[in-house]
Formats: sequence, structure tokens, C-alpha cells
Amino acid sequence: MSLSISPVLTRMDIDRIHQHSLDLLEEVGIDYKTPRALQVLETFGCSVDYERNWASIPREVVEWALQQAPRVVKLAARDPERSVILDGRRPHHTTDSQGTRVIDLESGDLHDSTAKDLEMGFRFADALDMVEIVNVMISASDKPGKLRNLHHFALAFSQTSKHVRSGVHHAGEVPFLVELVKAATGQDYFTPIFSAVDCTISPLMHDGPMTEACIELAKLEVPIMVYPMPLAGGTSPVTPGGTILLHNIEFLSGLVLFQLVNPGTPIIYGTGASQLDMHTGRYGGSADGHSLRLGLTELAKFYHLPCNIGGLSTRSHDLDAQYGSEAMLQGLIAYLSGADEIYSIGLLGDAQILSYEKMVADNDFAHQLETTVKPLNLDDTHLQADLIKKVGIGGHYLKEAETRNFTRKEYIPIWPPANKTINGLARERALEIYHQHQPPALPEGAEQQFASIIEQANLEFP
Repeated sequence: MSLSISPVLTRMDIDRIHQHSLDLLEEVGIDYKTPRALQVLETFGCSVDYERNWASIPREVVEWALQQAPRVVKLAARDPERSVILDGRRPHHTTDSQGTRVIDLESGDLHDSTAKDLEMGFRFADALDMVEIVNVMISASDKPGKLRNLHHFALAFSQTSKHVRSGVHHAGEVPFLVELVKAATGQDYFTPIFSAVDCTISPLMHDGPMTEACIELAKLEVPIMVYPMPLAGGTSPVTPGGTILLHNIEFLSGLVLFQLVNPGTPIIYGTGASQLDMHTGRYGGSADGHSLRLGLTELAKFYHLPCNIGGLSTRSHDLDAQYGSEAMLQGLIAYLSGADEIYSIGLLGDAQILSYEKMVADNDFAHQLETTVKPLNLDDTHLQADLIKKVGIGGHYLKEAETRNFTRKEYIPIWPPANKTINGLARERALEIYHQHQPPALPEGAEQQFASIIEQANLEFP
């Protein structure tokens, strides 16, 4: 990465946050909401209270756990050529997640999201080259609640061969996910072609069923993104510093548990902290929220962990000036932060509305951002000192062979092109994907296996 921004935290700041995190994990502790977590923690010397589902984590346990988590994380994909390596060299874009509505591409109508809409969203994610990690974007509201998450994964595996990510709601889903993966890959063994999100509950709690699921996933070496979402002024202190501290405590509490379950479990530092809008009481934040997430990114680097940061998101419900300004500002900040993942292609309206046209526009924005921050090649061939000497004073370069050759190999056209608009290009490309893109083929019989696996889950789930 050739460009960067000045750190928002000094090394002294980071050390203070880390030390306070260690103190508070031990003195205040965490409510894990499940005795299964306490059983793991107690085995390694943590004080626990089963009546409160509470645990105190000694600082030496935290320090040990941080040494176990790998810096380089592989996100395997159904197509091995589309696997992603999180190694700090460049950011990888993901789709946004957890939306509930969708804009119909042909009619423009807004409606509650369905399995058909999600299927198309996955197909778009498969077609767009800058999308490398595919989150479950919207809910298939027309599927039964107890089976919905398995339907989400089955749709994802059927429509894209890229890496898939979603939350896993309870431990009972895990064996069925293993079987879905085997069917999708055509293998008789499990390969983690998906990663899971573990959302904490601020302040200082975990979701019990989700935590139990992640315990089982850690045993299988499935990568886990621990994703606290404290709201400054609501579920965390109103100051950015206080929210960063609380967020970090919750993240570490997840990392410790999963490393105790299986040392070396791949962990991604999620930066979901935001602010409570004090004028309306709604989710969202002002400009200082950017520095909040940048601070969390710097903590992830301090811990030598891959990091996910938001970008290309917007509060707008349309592809308008507000969308453009918010997406490009957040996207550029994410690139300059040096994060491993940039989260949020595809959703409008504070991550509630899937827009296929936004997916395309975001993909184009991602290309522009990547071009903007990439380092210049300044070797002798590119400096062209000999050519400058040859052309001399008052000449021109249009007729020179070097101009033709480098234009053919390296010229980056202006975007959007002349006489085109961003919105027009997005719609044109979206319609092309909508009508023409075909998902990568599954192994023969996989679709039937998916249906059988989900039917078996229907019989077993209460």
C-alpha cells in the first residue's frame, strides 16, 4: 500500500487500552450466556460463576491466547483459485450483510427480501470481480425461521464458488453445515469454505447460542470474525476512547474462548463499533466515527491479527450524491487504514436495502480506489529519461512507440467514460448480470443433497 494516514492512536494510547482491557477482563469479567463457554474457561484457570454465566479472565490467559491466533488467515473457497489470503498485503472486499429489503431490478419496487432475491444477490457477488468474500446479504424471509440460515448457506454454495460468510445461530446447525459443505465440494471430508461471525452483545456479553456454535466451529478450524457492535452513548461510553476500550474487551473475550477451544483458530478482528445518533436515537454516526474504527484497526495491527473495517456503506436509499460521498470517503479511509477486509458492498439505507445496481457501482468504486492508492512504478523503463532526452524541448510524445506500447498495456481509462454516468453504467451492467450470468456448477447431485440435508434438519430442529 503506497499511501497511508497518520495513526489516530499513539503507541502509548494502544498500551493503555490494552492494559485497561486486561484489567477489566479480570476485574469485571464477561457474561458468556452459556455454561459451555464457562466449562472451557474454567479448565484453563479462569474464575467462573455458573449462575450468572460469568467468567473472569486472567491477563496471562489473554496474553497466551493472543500468541496462538495466526496473523495470516486463509479463507478457502469452493473454487480453490478463488480462496483469499488475509496477510496484510492488500484489502479484500466483502458484500454487506443482514439486510431485510430489496429493490427489484426490473420494476424498481421495494419489498421484503426473499430466497429468490438472495439467490440473485449471490449470483451478482459471484460475477463482480472485486467481491472476494460473500456475506449473506439479506434474509430469505419466505423460508421457515428455524431452517432459514441453512437455506442461506445452501443458496450461497449453489450460486458462488467464492468464500462465504455468515453468523451461525446455534450449535445444532453445525453438523448440517458440515454436510452442506461436503455436498458443495464433492468431498467426503470437511473443508472450511465459509467463515462465521460471532457478534457480542454490548456491554460485555455474548450471545449464548451463537457462542456455542462458534465453539463447535473453532474445533473445525473455521475462521471466526469476532464482531462487537457497541453504540457510543447507548451500549458503550459516549466517548470514542471509551467505546474503543469496551469494544476491545469484548473482542478479546471472544478470541480467548476460541483459542482455548482450539489453539490456532483463525480469528479476524471485526470493527463494528458505531454511535447512537443523539438527535434521533437511531443507529449511525458522525464523522468522528471514522477515527473510532481506525483506532480499532490499529489495535488489530498491534495484536498482529487480520482486520475487517467498513467501507462503501451509506445511509442513503438511492444512488445519489450522499451515497457517492459517503461510500468514497469511507472506502478511501478503509484502503488507507491498511485493513485486510473492506466490508459493505451492496446495501443502501444503513445496511437494510439490497440494491443490485449499488453492488455494481460499489464494484466500480472499488476499482477506482485500488487504482488511486497503488504505488507508482518508477523503474528506468517507466521513468523514460532516454525518451525525454530524445524528444527534447518542444516536441510531443503521441507518435512515439513507448506511448503506444504503454497505453496498450497500462493505460487506465477515465471512469465513467465520456457521455456515460455512474448510475447508467451500473444499471446497464446489472441488467447484463441479471439476464446472463450463470453460477459455477455444483458437483452432480449436490442440489438434491442440499434438499435432503435441510429436510433432515427440519425433522431434528424443534
